[in-house]
Amino acid sequence: MSGAHALVLLLVVVSLSGCATYHAYDGPQRPAKEVAIVAGSAKLRAATPLALIIRAVDERPVDVRYSSVALTPGSHRLLVDCQLGEQPGTASRHAIDVDVGAGERYRLSAEMRPGNRACASVELIAD
Repeated sequence: MSGAHALVLLLVVVSLSGCATYHAYDGPQRPAKEVAIVAGSAKLRAATPLALIIRAVDERPVDVRYSSVALTPGSHRLLVDCQLGEQPGTASRHAIDVDVGAGERYRLSAEMRPGNRACASVELIAD
């Protein structure tokens, strides 16, 4: 598969997953005021796509079709993949501990290494 085809495929997957939220708690769906929403991100930079994909919450796997997760208030551990295009050595996995509040919205953000060739760290930012 050529680089251009893979990029198009990545963008299609990201756009299709843009609205799906994984409920990372047991029981029925809760109202928005009772949960926190954490969104991954996918954005284009100069010529390199950046994707922050939530892979697990508290060791509970999250399917890649979900771009965000709904969490109960309190402390959680997120496992996040940071992917930058297709260049070898640009994908990394980050475990981050977060504390979220009911009714709040958050997004993931990447701190880049020099040259924007890899993620140095991933953090949670309140929206």
